[in-house]
This record gives sequence, structure tokens and C-alpha cells, in this order.
Amino acid sequence: MRRSWLLLLPLALFACESPTGPDPRSRLDAAKALWAAHGGASYSFKLSRGCFCVLSSRPITITVENGSVVWAEYADSKAPVEAAWLSYLQTVPDLFDVIDDAITRKAASLSASYDRFYGFPTRIAIDYSATTADDELAFTASDFSLSHAP
Repeated sequence: MRRSWLLLLPLALFACESPTGPDPRSRLDAAKALWAAHGGASYSFKLSRGCFCVLSSRPITITVENGSVVWAEYADSKAPVEAAWLSYLQTVPDLFDVIDDAITRKAASLSASYDRFYGFPTRIAIDYSATTADDELAFTASDFSLSHAP
């Protein structure tokens, strides 16, 4: 009897251990909790987007007040982004939604990194389908600064 227990112990321990660490949903939920605790509705950050889409590749500094994009300028030239394009720019909650969507849609590949204090996504890379060209999407967020809306 004792011998069979010793044989089963390694199997029981292995079954409880996750060799890949936290799953993407758990990591997203933890990041959202950090954002809820330390983030805010008014902030600015630089966002680079890589995709076959509008406003791709060129880093943009985005200003968010009370949860809405109110100003954006190209980081390289400081020229304002045309007002018509502001609705295409992501806020931090929008970036969380992008990750949530990739998880829900079971993207072929998803990689996300989060800021250790605020929880906002610092890097997102998604390939929705391994067999489809030009469906990849990537974001890099940096230079984050909380502000207080007037």
C-alpha cells in the first residue's frame, strides 16, 4: 500500500503544477485589477501600432481625459493627429479589450506584457490565424503619465 502511494505522489504533484505559468486570461484580469487600483481616467502615453490598418507604425502620443481621447500628436514631429482619426486611437481600457478579444477568439498566437505598477499593456502581439496573411496586430505603449483632468 505504501509503495503505491509513493508511485502516485509525483503524478499528483505534476497534475497540480502549471508548466506554462498563469494563463492569458488570469494575467489580463490581474493587470486590469492593477489598472483599477492605480490607473486613472486621465493620462497620456505613447502608442505604436503595427498592423495593416490606419495610423500604423508611426508612434503617437495620446492624451486621455475622463476616459476619452482628447488630443493626439505624432511623437516624431509633434504635429497633431487629424481630429477625424482620434476615434481610431486606443485608450488603456481599449487595449485591454484588444487582448480580451484575442483570448475569446482563440488567436493562434497572443503575447502581452503589462506595466508592473499600473497594469496597462506595454506590449501586445497577436496573430489571429496562423494560416492567414496580414491579420497580425501589435501595440507598444510607453512614456505613460497620469494626469488630473481639470
